[in-house]
Amino acid sequence: MTPAKSSAFLFDDIRVEPATFRVFKAGQAIQLEPKALRLLLFMIENRDRAVGKEEILNTVWNGTYVTENALTREIGKLRKLLGDDPKAPKYIETVHTLGYRFIAELDDASSEETPVKAQAPQGETANSRENTAPKRAHSHRALKAALTIAIALGLISAIVGWKRRSKIVSPPPAAAANSVAILPFKTSVPGEEYLGVEIADTLVTRLSNGTKLSVRPINAALHYERMNQDPRTIGSLMKVDYVLYGEIDRTGQHMSTHLIRVQDGVALLDERYDEKFDDIFRLEDSLCAKVLHSLLVTLDHEETQSLQKRYTKNQQAYESFLKAHFFMNSTRRPDTEESIRLFQEAINLDPKYAMAYAGLSDCYMRLRSYGDPPADFVPKSRAAVMKALELDETVAYAHSMLGRIAYQYDWDFSRAEREYARARELEPKLTHAWFGSLLLILNRTNEAEAEQLKFEQFLPFSMSTSLAQHFYFTGQYDRAIDNLNGKLAANVNTPSLHEWLGLAYEQKSRSQQAIDEFQQAISLSNGVDGLGSLGHLYARSGKTEEAQKVLQKIDEVAKHLYVSPYQKAVIYAGLGKTNEALAEIENAYNQRSLVPTVRFDPRLNELRRDPRFQDFLRRKGMPL
Repeated sequence: MTPAKSSAFLFDDIRVEPATFRVFKAGQAIQLEPKALRLLLFMIENRDRAVGKEEILNTVWNGTYVTENALTREIGKLRKLLGDDPKAPKYIETVHTLGYRFIAELDDASSEETPVKAQAPQGETANSRENTAPKRAHSHRALKAALTIAIALGLISAIVGWKRRSKIVSPPPAAAANSVAILPFKTSVPGEEYLGVEIADTLVTRLSNGTKLSVRPINAALHYERMNQDPRTIGSLMKVDYVLYGEIDRTGQHMSTHLIRVQDGVALLDERYDEKFDDIFRLEDSLCAKVLHSLLVTLDHEETQSLQKRYTKNQQAYESFLKAHFFMNSTRRPDTEESIRLFQEAINLDPKYAMAYAGLSDCYMRLRSYGDPPADFVPKSRAAVMKALELDETVAYAHSMLGRIAYQYDWDFSRAEREYARARELEPKLTHAWFGSLLLILNRTNEAEAEQLKFEQFLPFSMSTSLAQHFYFTGQYDRAIDNLNGKLAANVNTPSLHEWLGLAYEQKSRSQQAIDEFQQAISLSNGVDGLGSLGHLYARSGKTEEAQKVLQKIDEVAKHLYVSPYQKAVIYAGLGKTNEALAEIENAYNQRSLVPTVRFDPRLNELRRDPRFQDFLRRKGMPL
């Protein structure tokens, strides 16, 4: 029977069912992860030959970047679960320097067969085997029941430990929780604001990814907290059912936690207790347990595993990571540089801290906003994310960062799509603005807008221009203007918001308003943003002399900050100098500062008719 037609593969006491994605050994189901099962099926289907490591990685990992160490680990897991010995293999043989070969003899199987049973001991009859089957099933159920009871007792013991200290002995019953906001914990020690924000953000991430709760992002909570409203009012503004908040006094070793129901203000949790802060892991676990208990949330096995996952066991490394993450979200260069230092500190404390490498990669990318050349920060960002994936291929954050590099800087759109798909596989709730931009490039406009809207809902008060850019590139200028004006109301000193608003005004023929916005962007960014846009508008308005002055200004700024040649390209396009515009576009691409959305830029509408421009896009792999 050929692999393609086989309903099951039998070898030794093992049965593999491709259709149902199940594996049995001695009649008992083996819990194989999907990746391990795909690997086993691939090995079986290629059992007549030695399969190279690269072929296995390309097929089973589907082009996603992983090192050979990931393959070695999966092979090791398979051997352990199947009961194989690498020194005396029965199933999977290592072929030195090449790869692996499946060597077990396969038996025929039909779709009607039931999972194989273990070989009967000598002298055992078929009837006796049938009589023992119910006993085995009963024993298996009993074992599961015992494990369930043990886990439940452990949870009850943990809950009782903290509940004894609580003022509320028996909190009011909560309905099934729909949505929760977690406010930054207030801190009493100056300079430790990061701790309150990052503990809250960690709880948001863990409860969002590890449970079915709908937990609002921390940036929304930060926005409303700055309004100095009470927690219940904030909960109403955020349209959530419950709000968690608290206070941390690290010096006095005290902590309080409060969970209220927004509808009526009833406290489901109201604790004040002494808390040593020498174990942040235990603190976070305790807070998660309290929230889940108060909201009567139960977890299945996968949710429990997700909730407990950590990327380091080193307390100092983890605290450095929290500080780095806090500073990373600032828009000041000194804070970004401090974040890079702290991520590196976390890595020095734990060289296997994959998540810290992913954060470091993200931080390097942010240097673009301060006029650093891509030639400086892209290689550093790439090296950090590659190291993250070498250490742990399951870090969704790292895959999304690699997807961004592949999309924005390499123009490798197929690789970018694979990386984002892998990130989503690992973290289904992940949203990413760069993925939305990629979907637009791939001509999946409706999906692109849905992704951008989802990202905007996830980070409603961020300074991201991604949704406005989508509206701009798809000709929805009024929607772009509304979005940007809304953001500027809270972030008036953000240069990119001003530049994109000016671009939308330009397309609506509101030239003076556009000029005002471009000049604001130039002033706020020291010329990094807005110059090319202003020069293009002057050129299109017939103000050739002013456009030429902007070209000179770009040369002056470029002496101490990186300015993409694309800024000159749009000015030349406005002046009708096609050759110069095309040359600067090519320069921008070679310097890795040409964003793929150049394909949709309305400022290049006339240039786009030139066959050389279309040839450029084709040569660079742009889907047309």
